[in-house]
Amino acid sequence: MEGCSQDIAKGITEHSNAPYERTVPLQMNDVVIAMENLTQELKVVIAEELENTPAQAQEFVHNVVSLMDGDPDGVNRAKGHIALHIDDSSPFEGSMHQQGTSIALQRAQTIVDSLGELLGKLGRNEFEGDLGRLASNLTISGLRTGLIVGTLTTIRQLIGFALEKCLQSNAASPLTRNVIGGVSLMIGPALNILGALRDECNGTANTQTRLSRLVTLSLSLAAFTVALVTPQALPALASFGPQMAFFTLARDLTQVFVPLNDNAQINPPGTTANAGLYGALQFLLGTAMDQTAPNSGAGYAMSAGSGPSSADDGFAAQLMNWMQHASDTLNTTPETRAAEILESLVPVLGHDILRGVYNAGVEIISDVAGGEIMHGFQGEGAPDGFRMTFAPRVPSFSQVADQFLTTSAMRTSFGGAIMAAAISAGTYFGSLGLSASAVNHAVNAVVAAVAIAGLPGFFYSHQGNSPVDNTTI
Repeated sequence: MEGCSQDIAKGITEHSNAPYERTVPLQMNDVVIAMENLTQELKVVIAEELENTPAQAQEFVHNVVSLMDGDPDGVNRAKGHIALHIDDSSPFEGSMHQQGTSIALQRAQTIVDSLGELLGKLGRNEFEGDLGRLASNLTISGLRTGLIVGTLTTIRQLIGFALEKCLQSNAASPLTRNVIGGVSLMIGPALNILGALRDECNGTANTQTRLSRLVTLSLSLAAFTVALVTPQALPALASFGPQMAFFTLARDLTQVFVPLNDNAQINPPGTTANAGLYGALQFLLGTAMDQTAPNSGAGYAMSAGSGPSSADDGFAAQLMNWMQHASDTLNTTPETRAAEILESLVPVLGHDILRGVYNAGVEIISDVAGGEIMHGFQGEGAPDGFRMTFAPRVPSFSQVADQFLTTSAMRTSFGGAIMAAAISAGTYFGSLGLSASAVNHAVNAVVAAVAIAGLPGFFYSHQGNSPVDNTTI
């Protein structure tokens, strides 16, 4: 070993000029040969030393060498010979090395943090690409609009069924029905008028908002007049009207806490296209409900309370069945009639839920597809694509007033007009002796026409001026 070291030192000395600190190139082959000789001498020394050591020490050395060489079997061989003792474990406290419930809590916290970050990104619609943006829009609309509309539609149908059942069991007079139906139709116009007065007081009214409110008010009054002159239409609205008013008011009460925002600006071409889309969706919605979920809401209670109804009976057939048997029940005592109804009438929850799913789907499509259409007609000023966002909030008094005196006023007026037009159309076309399917299609076409006529007013009623500084209402 000493000889090899001397050879290396001699080789280095020969290639240097000590007096002038000048070196000459060292031949790499000489160094490699010298290092190999040194390695061999080291192995000989290690072997000689191991021969004089105990067996346990030899085993320890072999295990360490195996671990350093990366031998997979070395770990198993070293288990019984090598142990790690840590005197101070404080650096590991609070880490994932702890056992028991702390690990589960840390994992749960990590999952919650990840979900919170994902939901925050989703609510802000920060996903990239068209597919990511579309998926985010659908998810936002589904979580907000879909859940609210689907749930409240199901409750709406149950309320309409219960109300009609109550009216029949108590043998409500035509006058009582007329008053209830008329009052329910006037809720929307009353909110509309109050909202118009508020706009004028706050200085937010302009030509667009005034015209929108006037058109919506005229549509509501026209629908009410048609229902008033159509036989049996206004009494039927005693249950249909309140169930629709509940739905619109409850929807806006819920949505005021989770407003939906987007980057689409209202424009005439986009509004026209949205009106056509919404009308088509309403026609398809009515057809789907008539075909797959007819036994729901006030219409089912009317039909079932007057006589047996088949699963194929749609809205118009139920309404006509109720009208045809209304005169036959006048001679029945209220007690007998109430007992019969309470015993026989049971809501078909599956149909109520299915209608909720249908209505939620229509509103989601209207939100996303309608927003894309409106955004597309903006032209070059909107290069980023349509994006929806939502964020829960605690609304101020002014925001609540905006929601109910503008949004809800339009929606309630809109819903009441659609319901009055549907009832009147069903009564009229049913009296012509048409088949139930033909009457249903005619009613759905009328509903689509009213939807097309009323949607522009809903959009432009929100295009008011910015409020003045002294706004207090």
